[in-house]
Amino acid sequence: MVISRVLDEDRGTCATGGLAGRLPPEVAAGLGAISRVARALNRPGTLDELATHALAEMRSALGLTAAVLYLPDSRGRPVLRRYLQDVPEESGCSTREELVFDEEAWSLAVTGAHPLVFQETGGWVVANPFEPQARHWLALPMMAAGELLGVVIASRSVPVALDPTSLTVLTLLGDQLTAGIATARLRQQVQAAELERERMRLAAEVHDGLAQDLALAMRELALLETDPPPAAARASQERLREAISEAHRLVRARLVDMSASTPLGGLRSALEDVCERFVHRGMHVSLDAPGDAFDVEPATTAVVIRVLNEALTNVEKHARADQVDVSVQRSNGWLELRVHDDGAGFDAAHAVTGDGHLGLGLMRGRAEDAGGGIELTSTPGEGTCVSLRLPSG
Repeated sequence: MVISRVLDEDRGTCATGGLAGRLPPEVAAGLGAISRVARALNRPGTLDELATHALAEMRSALGLTAAVLYLPDSRGRPVLRRYLQDVPEESGCSTREELVFDEEAWSLAVTGAHPLVFQETGGWVVANPFEPQARHWLALPMMAAGELLGVVIASRSVPVALDPTSLTVLTLLGDQLTAGIATARLRQQVQAAELERERMRLAAEVHDGLAQDLALAMRELALLETDPPPAAARASQERLREAISEAHRLVRARLVDMSASTPLGGLRSALEDVCERFVHRGMHVSLDAPGDAFDVEPATTAVVIRVLNEALTNVEKHARADQVDVSVQRSNGWLELRVHDDGAGFDAAHAVTGDGHLGLGLMRGRAEDAGGGIELTSTPGEGTCVSLRLPSG
């Protein structure tokens, strides 16, 4: 086992362009690995997506048999748990789900932030994580601000070179992976904070709206208990009915909002989750969206899925549709969501105010708050189309 501590004077520099073709093969391969992993990490996506791409590029560029990302145990124990792996099926290789360290090895090796290179099947640091056991394997700890973010452990069929250039490449790869994972984690934390703020806003709306409606209902009940004249009683009953109806509408609309959680896997993942929920309930829904995750703000994702959820709910309850087509695209700084069904349709001119069933007012309010708008088109017997446009940066 070698713990690499590459000194600055051992690090070489090179120019780009024509010189790259004249570099030694191992140096060119190392630079290629760094470049490919950097591109994999410099793209929108979740931690899962970024790490998956980075492991695949690293394995391919360095000729690795397998590459595995382990994350530290959430309870603070000297344990690593397998999170993602890039292990081709034809390799016949499997990896341990959990790696347990003793305290001394954990402190010296894993949290030391230096690449570890093994040229034997076993070692005093940790048990060999591969089955069958790899003779040539390495570990890249990823530390940021004194915190262990994870460890990439990989195997090779041939020895890992221990020259300064190779060790420098490993060190730089570890630094890149550290930065990429730290950025992805921060993005997740920001998304979680934004979504929590959105839920708090919805909770405040429910509280304020219900407080007014229920206070009115209580006043009308108190009035009715005094046995007022028939005309006053009828007027009070009508006000009571309206207050209860409005409270019911508000609760139903807001509970739909709060129950539609937003995944942290980007906009496409969020759209897939909403559509899949309605498919499980018997609706025929197709989704047309780019394969790569859109890099949009969490607040934008929240608006899109709230509108999609409301639109599909309307289709489910009122449209009697055989097919619903959901599409999303982005161009010229705008994001557009379209939800088109082949159902019964209706006279859109009489629905612009938004009643308790269509929820058009709710959808429009959300779109306008985000700087966008909603367009509704429908014809009796020919279906309905809801189009949402939002600025996407």
